[in-house]
Amino acid sequence: MLIYEGTKDNFLTSVEQDTIAVEIENNIYERMHRHTAKNEFRAWENSMEYMYKVLNDQDIPSDAGIAIEYNIPQTSKRVDFLISGALSQQMVDF
Repeated sequence: MLIYEGTKDNFLTSVEQDTIAVEIENNIYERMHRHTAKNEFRAWENSMEYMYKVLNDQDIPSDAGIAIEYNIPQTSKRVDFLISGALSQQMVDF
């Protein structure tokens, strides 16, 4: 299960508008029917700012996929942040 999914551009816009933590919180409630602790909410606010800095790079395609809080099926494990996409031929030749 994914709690947040979008493109790099979606993610950057959400961070710029200071809505990313609220979006994650709302999605957790909608999909898992649980409320978020204040310290977890603050952790998202802080860590997503750092990820914004990482992704704010022209070499990363604007349509790269972003997934947050991916729960690995049939386990209790999760991945906090995923970036997905295909390499262009230009990047492969690099």
